[in-house]
Amino acid sequence: MPDIADIIRKGEGKTLEFKETLPGGEILARTAVAFSNMAGGKIIIGIEDRSRKLIGVSENEALDFPDRIYGMIYDRCCPAIIPEIYLVSVKDRKILVVEIYPGALKPYYLKSKGRENGIYVRVGAVNKPADREMIGELERQKLNISFDEQPLYDKTEEHIDIERLKKDFQRLSGRELKPPDLLNLRIIREEGKQRFVTVGGMMLAGRETLFEYARVKCARFKGAEMVEFIDQKEFSGLLYEQAEEAMKFAMTYIAKSGKIEGLQRIDRYEVPLDAIREAIVNAIVHRDYSISGADIKFAVFDDRIEITSPGCLPRSLEIEDIMAGRSEIRNKVIARFFKEIGFIEQWGTGMRKMVNLCASANLPEPEFKESGLFFKIIFKKGPSLNDKARWSENKDAEDTRDKNNRLQETMGGQVGWSDKWSVRLSELPPRHREIIEMLRANRGISRQGMARSLAINPSAVQKHLAKLKDAGLIRRVGPDKGGYWQIIE
Repeated sequence: MPDIADIIRKGEGKTLEFKETLPGGEILARTAVAFSNMAGGKIIIGIEDRSRKLIGVSENEALDFPDRIYGMIYDRCCPAIIPEIYLVSVKDRKILVVEIYPGALKPYYLKSKGRENGIYVRVGAVNKPADREMIGELERQKLNISFDEQPLYDKTEEHIDIERLKKDFQRLSGRELKPPDLLNLRIIREEGKQRFVTVGGMMLAGRETLFEYARVKCARFKGAEMVEFIDQKEFSGLLYEQAEEAMKFAMTYIAKSGKIEGLQRIDRYEVPLDAIREAIVNAIVHRDYSISGADIKFAVFDDRIEITSPGCLPRSLEIEDIMAGRSEIRNKVIARFFKEIGFIEQWGTGMRKMVNLCASANLPEPEFKESGLFFKIIFKKGPSLNDKARWSENKDAEDTRDKNNRLQETMGGQVGWSDKWSVRLSELPPRHREIIEMLRANRGISRQGMARSLAINPSAVQKHLAKLKDAGLIRRVGPDKGGYWQIIE
């Protein structure tokens, strides 16, 4: 076990929860269910969760708690969850560690709520009810099938452009795409005597855009805030083409300077293009395509570049694991194809490569952030020949923000906007940020579901939704029952 001081400093997260003393059975079982459905985790009893103060457990508690914990978890969870429980000495105190391992019989749920309402997952440091899409993902994990490997039973080979795929494959890989490759790459799956296109196959070769949210939105903002556009583009269609188009956008809006060394001109970009390419490919290959209604965002500011993709890190991985070279492939069809065409060189090296490229260019290390159901990479720009122009753009952006702030009365102190990009999410009140993130993750979530997740009354949720709607941030599509909320883009 890692040093307890390091664990305490790390704080609660997707694999760690602190309890000052033994919690109620339902609370304990809910965390056990969430850990079992995700990456596993540790519940440490004897640490105050907010202050991270070491409290410890008494000798009697050390003897009494383990049997009670086994019973609480076993009696309340289905399928059965068997934790490992052990004591760890820290200085002159003891703490109790309840270790929950990732389960093989997902989805796990609370017996008291039943399978329909009792499935929980870990999002950050919070246990949240799983929505329909997440439950589907848990069921696929049980079968060891990725989302993009699923066959589409209404799509056959006539729904993909095989000739175009062959041509592009030859251009990108330098070799011929033969008929058996369609099966080996899982673009096509055979079931009996029938052949069906997979989800990944449609994203890589489909004649139609079946998954409209599988796209990359690119924007160049004026200044350092999401206030005013200089340019914006949206790329949909075949995934490898999206990667190529996003890189063209990057090359257009990442400033370049040059100097003469000897007889050669050496060009230097504010951020190494190879690092940006790694980040874009990483986002397309590893995003969670089971989350509908959310797309990849590629944003260029004066001082930084941000790439945000839907989906937290795969089950058992932390950022430190990926930096150490561990990898877990979420989209097996897409990842295999991108490796064949040379967009991926070697599994598990992308993030480390980004760090090394930035270090070689004397730039700060990229930031890797996991926030709820989104993963973000931030590159800080280096100095360029455009710094003076940048100062002017920043001043214009500040003036724009001042004007925007005068419009806040729309939501009693909130900024209203007509486009997702125009104001940072962080400028909204915390409760409204939570609701927006919730709708991004599950646009069909009910008011009751939101109320449960936020621990407030459904009537309060309705008031928040009304304010967001009046501000032009969301709209209701369809009836109250059976409809959904749409974030206005």
